[in-house]
Amino acid sequence: MSSLSYQEKSLYGALIADLAVFIPYLHFIHQRQPPLQSIVTAITILIVANIVLQSVIAAVTRNRLTDERDRLIRLRGYRAGYFTVVTLMLLGIAMLWVHTSLGQFQPAHMALHFLSVFYAILILAEVVKTITQLMAYQRAI
Repeated sequence: MSSLSYQEKSLYGALIADLAVFIPYLHFIHQRQPPLQSIVTAITILIVANIVLQSVIAAVTRNRLTDERDRLIRLRGYRAGYFTVVTLMLLGIAMLWVHTSLGQFQPAHMALHFLSVFYAILILAEVVKTITQLMAYQRAI
């Protein structure tokens, strides 16, 4: 991993942090209805994990320069993440509307379900963005 650039190391660190928090969170919400506190806890753990990992990566990496290729890769990743957010948000809202119209959700729980779906969409978009950028670095665009 020493031959990787700072940007690649940073992306791998972010991907590890995202998956380490998101996979247990998905397992937890699959088992039972998530309270608001579990969503806040997951977000807090994700922020702390990213701060720690990025600090360690920055401390051990000497060359942190970026060039035009890095900027293009970053833009491609953000474009893929944006399309993921838009697509999943439309799908998520449509699913919530269908479940509500079928009477499968209680109106009192709608906000919590939407918050949980929105959090999942954001994390999935972040993972798509990171993987897109890592694939671009591997192809050496």
